[in-house]
Amino acid sequence: MKSGFYMLVLLLMVSCIDPLDFRSSEQGEHLVVEGSFTNDPSLNYVRLSYSKPYADPYTQFVLDAEVYVTSAEGERYRFANDGDDGNYFPVQPLEAAGVVGHTYTLHIEVNGKAYESSPITLKKPVPIDSVRFEVDEQVYSFPGYKERKVWPGYSVQVGYQDPADEKNFLRWTFSSQYEVSTQPRDYLDSLTGLPKPKDCCARCFLTERLNKFKVVTDRLTNGQQVINQEVLFIPFYRYLSKKHKLTVYQHTITEEAYEFFRIMEQQKEATGTVFDPPPAEVHGNVYNVNDEDEQVVGYFDASTVSKQEITILSEEIDYPVPEFRWPDDCRALPGATTEIPKDW
Repeated sequence: MKSGFYMLVLLLMVSCIDPLDFRSSEQGEHLVVEGSFTNDPSLNYVRLSYSKPYADPYTQFVLDAEVYVTSAEGERYRFANDGDDGNYFPVQPLEAAGVVGHTYTLHIEVNGKAYESSPITLKKPVPIDSVRFEVDEQVYSFPGYKERKVWPGYSVQVGYQDPADEKNFLRWTFSSQYEVSTQPRDYLDSLTGLPKPKDCCARCFLTERLNKFKVVTDRLTNGQQVINQEVLFIPFYRYLSKKHKLTVYQHTITEEAYEFFRIMEQQKEATGTVFDPPPAEVHGNVYNVNDEDEQVVGYFDASTVSKQEITILSEEIDYPVPEFRWPDDCRALPGATTEIPKDW
C-alpha cells in the first residue's frame, strides 16, 4: 500500500513539471568569455565566442577582438588570436606573468563595444605539498559523451598547509598527457561493415586540458594541514593504457571566483533527475562598459598557481585495467599524435 502511495506522489511530481522550450525565437546572442591570468605564463589565455540560439548547432568564435589585460600598477599585456577557434594568447608570453598583490582587469573590444572584467587582486599562492592517487570506482563521463556510468580508476588527492591568517579559496585544473594503444587492424568499413584492416597506427600520445571545476573553501580547515583532498577522478579506460603523466595546478582564487566555479561544479555534476536542485543563476564578472543591461556569459579568473606532476604506470596498478577498444588508426582520436613527447 505504501509503495503504491509513493508511486502516486512521484507521478504527481513529474506531471507538475512544465516542459522547457529552449527554441524561443527571441533567444539572442551573448558574448561568452573564458579567461585565465596567473603567475604561470603557460596558463594565461582568453577564449571568446557567442552563445547561439538553441537550433544552431555551431559555435561562433570571436576572431577579431582587441584583447588585453592591465594592472592597477601600470602593466599592460596584449593577447592575440592564433587561429580559428577563438583562443587568444599573450603576444609576449614570457612577460605576461601575474604578480602577487597586483590588481588585474581584462579588456575586450569587439564590434564597436567595450567590455571589462571586475578588477582582481592576486593572492599569495598556497603551495602543494604532495600529490598521490588510490584506486577507486566512480561515476564518470568521457569528454564529448553524455553517458555517465561507474568506471574503475584512480582518485587523485593533494596535500597542503592552509594559511591561518585569512580565508582561502582553492581551485584545481589539470593537464593530462597519456599513451593509448588501439587496434587499427580491426577496422570495419563504415559503409559495408566488412573488415578493412589499417596498417597504421596503434600507438599514439594525447595531451588534454581536463575540464573540471573542483573548488574548496577553508571554512572547516583554516590553518590546518590538509591531507588526501580529492581533486580529480580519472578512469583507467583510455587514460591508462601504458603511462599517464598528470600535472595538477592549485589555484588560489578570490571568494567571488569560488562562488562562480562552485555553482558550475554543481551544475556539471547534476544527474538530471526531478530531485536535482534547480539550476542557479550564474553571474560572471565581465560586463559591457556602456550597457550594464547586456548579458555577458563567463568569467575572467586571475589567480596564483602552484603545481606538481605525478606519473602513473599501468604496471603499478594492482587492479585489472580494462583494455581501451578503438578499432581504428589511433591518429583518428582528437589531438592524437605518433610523436613521442619529450622526457616520455
